[in-house]
Amino acid sequence: MKFFYILACLLLISCNQSEIDTQGFDLLTWKSDKKGCEGKRANLLADFEQKVKPKLEGLREIQVANLLGKADFAILAERNQKFYRYYIEEGEQCGKNKKARYVQIRFSALNIVNEVTVVYY
Repeated sequence: MKFFYILACLLLISCNQSEIDTQGFDLLTWKSDKKGCEGKRANLLADFEQKVKPKLEGLREIQVANLLGKADFAILAERNQKFYRYYIEEGEQCGKNKKARYVQIRFSALNIVNEVTVVYY
């Protein structure tokens, strides 16, 4: 019985990892630029690729949402995979007649990040 209690505690602790260290990345500005329509995320892209992107792989969906804010667009794909998109600049999602760059995060069927890509047009 004691073993199961300890195991349950360890599982809860591992699921509630402490806040991810983003080395001074401006998360407030990232989160405030919904759909990238204000162009603030474009100014953060180099920092994002260097300081945040390498730390996303292996995180759970809830951790990503807590870190980066609600995704601008989510896709449920085959085999229960999920994709989050965070737009970097204004485009069709803001009513403009152009495609926008975005960060795409792929989650496995277990809701764990297994790929982070910056999509350029």
